[in-house]
Amino acid sequence: MPIKNYEHGCSTTQALATLGKVEGVIPLLHGPQTCMYQNQMSTLYCRPAHLITAGTLVSKSEVIFGGDESLKEQIRNVHAKYDPKIIVIINTCIPQMNGDDVEGVIIEMERELPGLKIRTLNTGFNYTDALLRGSDESWVAILKALDKTDKDPGSVGLIGRSGQDADNMGAIDTLLRKAGLNTHLFPASHLDEMSQITRAERIYPMHLGSYATCKYMADEFEQDVQFIEIPAGIEGTSNFLHAVADNENCQKLHDLVDQEEARVKPELEKIRAKFADDKIRMLLVSGPANEMSLGKIIAEFGAEVFVVPSMKDKFYKQERAIMEDRYGVTFIDHDFESLEELIDDIQPNVIANEWQAEIETSQRLIPSFCIFFYLADYGYDYALNFGNNFRKVTGKGVWNHWRDLKERYGGH
Repeated sequence: MPIKNYEHGCSTTQALATLGKVEGVIPLLHGPQTCMYQNQMSTLYCRPAHLITAGTLVSKSEVIFGGDESLKEQIRNVHAKYDPKIIVIINTCIPQMNGDDVEGVIIEMERELPGLKIRTLNTGFNYTDALLRGSDESWVAILKALDKTDKDPGSVGLIGRSGQDADNMGAIDTLLRKAGLNTHLFPASHLDEMSQITRAERIYPMHLGSYATCKYMADEFEQDVQFIEIPAGIEGTSNFLHAVADNENCQKLHDLVDQEEARVKPELEKIRAKFADDKIRMLLVSGPANEMSLGKIIAEFGAEVFVVPSMKDKFYKQERAIMEDRYGVTFIDHDFESLEELIDDIQPNVIANEWQAEIETSQRLIPSFCIFFYLADYGYDYALNFGNNFRKVTGKGVWNHWRDLKERYGGH
């Protein structure tokens, strides 16, 4: 289904945000100044301030005649000043249309700067229908710079969605480690830790947007990849952990999951009771795959959920089938002219969407979530916290007050 440009972010943005979270890697955005500025500004909120990103600032003449020399010069500058282990060139729309020889530049610069690994990925119009492909292709670029290693017997790898998952997978990893399993995390905050992923015997993707990454691991590192489901919400988290326990023959993990369920289920029933009294009809529009995980959490609470999907790969289809069968989630596959059209058709009382769509949703004064701010949505406690605070964000009092003001002073 074609998604309008203002309804989803650019895969370049996601690639920069993802690579910009990993110490030891410097992303170098190869593109014009406007592209560099917009993507740098839009990712500042999710990148550590001490980590560096760079760009080439392709000029007007280079748009015409090519920007290979600017790219070489910036690689030299970044290497001389920061000495990264890996530089990943994010090749944006204009250099791709120009036919800049990025692969040739990489060959030349790796000869000139021995010890430096340089990899690249294409973004922009390559993935106009999926913001999250920027993360997936970024992970593949890093994996291409890693060496195949021996496996740690019995070890498992957890694959996150994006750079924002670095240091945020503890809700799942802590339980696995507590059960005695040896885990490797990808991503992590430092490249040295991420590189250990090649030692895992079995790989468990924790979210969507890692299909190409997992395929590369299976093909190149001969790792056993098993997608179960997103460990979001109470039932989703338990199903994920029980499946890992079965695969790894780990009774202690089964026992821990049973303990966690006994702890959280009374609170879950309280949240479901609140949702039963206050019917939620929620539309989630093509986020960085968390239209699926957030939608899954809200559907488990008893809300009626409608999802505009952001991807259509194998993992996405598997998760979609789970959400349809378990919770009756409705997926919107037909094309539509605007979100206003969908809102008129569905009549949601809560919306989750990206910034680009706010112009169509905010004027309706329908409570809305900016879907970018609801990441790392794994495990039991995230779901309970989200459920208990849901109406603090979408409370009727505030929004009714704004509607009254609009009707009184804003006209129709």
